Amino acid sequence: MDNRCIRCGNPAAYPVRALEVRTLHVRGVGGERRVQALGSEKESAVCEHCARNMLDLSLHPFRAMRKPLLCFGAVFAAGIVAEAVAFLFLNGQRVFVLVGIAALICGILGIVEAARKAREKERELRALPESEALKEAAWDVFVGEAPKKEDVNDLTYIPIDEKTLKRKNGDLMILYSLLPEIAVQAWNRLHPSPETAEGKKEVHDDPTHCDVQDQG
Repeated sequence: MDNRCIRCGNPAAYPVRALEVRTLHVRGVGGERRVQALGSEKESAVCEHCARNMLDLSLHPFRAMRKPLLCFGAVFAAGIVAEAVAFLFLNGQRVFVLVGIAALICGILGIVEAARKAREKERELRALPESEALKEAAWDVFVGEAPKKEDVNDLTYIPIDEKTLKRKNGDLMILYSLLPEIAVQAWNRLHPSPETAEGKKEVHDDPTHCDVQDQG
């Protein structure tokens, strides 16, 4: 494991282990489907300073909302501009009106959802002892710094910790947007039997290995 913080490079205080999930979105005539795979286990770490900074940010929802607020606020503003252009210069052409309405709705929904998530995160952290809250914050730092794309695949991560090990297949599927079969495979990867753990170690340590599931 790298003993340096993934964000700033200082000596780390919180080790992080994660199971990588790769998702490919395939668009076709019948709509979009997901092809999903489990990647390798990742080991990283976060320092005390970065974990505390993240915890402080998460405990203040309006500060935590700054980035999504700017993003969705820009979408909302673009919707207003599109509506203004449509009515002032294009005689209310239907296409531009619909584009403006879509942008307005997207912006509003995005801001509302960001606010909901920020407040929910704050409540969760305030309910934890400080030591546990810092571990959660360290995980958030890792997720923020870890790669999000590899070629055409989206990358997400499942924490390998005591709390995750207690979860069931259905919990993993919902919390980490897994396909049903991938949720089963993830649970099995997190709970290897003594008989299979040694035999599968080489395969799972191979970064090119993945367990693939296709959702049509």
